[in-house]
Amino acid sequence: MSSLLRFSQLRKNIWSSCPARALMQHAGLSSGKVLDPRSYEKRHFTTRAQETASSDRSGLASCISGIQPFKFQQTSEHEQSGTILVFDTETTGYFNKDNRIVELALRDLSGGKNSTFETLINPEMKIRKIVSAVNNISTDLVCRPDVPRFSDVLPLLLAYVRSRQTPGKPVIWVAHKAKTFDAPFLAQEFDLCKAQMPEDWLFVDSHCLAMKLPKLPKTDEKIHLLNLGALSKRYGISVENPAHRAMQDVTTLCHVLQKITSDLKLTYEGLMNEAIKASYFSKVLK
Repeated sequence: MSSLLRFSQLRKNIWSSCPARALMQHAGLSSGKVLDPRSYEKRHFTTRAQETASSDRSGLASCISGIQPFKFQQTSEHEQSGTILVFDTETTGYFNKDNRIVELALRDLSGGKNSTFETLINPEMKIRKIVSAVNNISTDLVCRPDVPRFSDVLPLLLAYVRSRQTPGKPVIWVAHKAKTFDAPFLAQEFDLCKAQMPEDWLFVDSHCLAMKLPKLPKTDEKIHLLNLGALSKRYGISVENPAHRAMQDVTTLCHVLQKITSDLKLTYEGLMNEAIKASYFSKVLK
């Protein structure tokens, strides 16, 4: 099946298992705000979803696109890991009220069908050439009628995440610089839609985790840098495609995160202890 799916088709698949009304209540939105699915029939655009060979969602043991299974140390034999989403955003610039998200990608580490989600997003503003030179996302690429605004993506994103969520467990979102960049941007987009991120979303900054890694012998000073490129070099992870596109950075972080959690002997409970509640980022905007 083609990796590109019409938005309406993907929405239909997700909505069949996640009723929109329940998702609206979960997100604290009323039907009069942004989650009326009928309004999206008027606009046609695409998102991308990818299937994996495995349909097993029993834990974090599924191998995805060459990404090795997560193996958290168990604090007890009854401990159950929840949903972990590695995500990345591309934006029109550094975080502030004048900049917007232009691309969003995420990967559910438990694998299975449609374990990834990515889409370009129309920021409804011009993108500076200095920014386009970094991520190859130009004004002409995203400021088009067939590219969704974040308000268009929001209901599908909520439905997608709910469809992947482990019952009774929070959703842990992991990004590199999540605390200072990706999570604040996500919270700001929700706020612009007059919505709040769900209370059971937690965010982990892999950059903060990397700061706890032991230093290596000084054979190469750059190896002690904590950006994704340096961490990939530290762990001997090859990056095939250019960085600074959302899904490529997500894939790289999945490999890096595996190594970091192993080096730090991090349990699922330990990862939870590193997490920041979604409400923190909502307060930052005020």
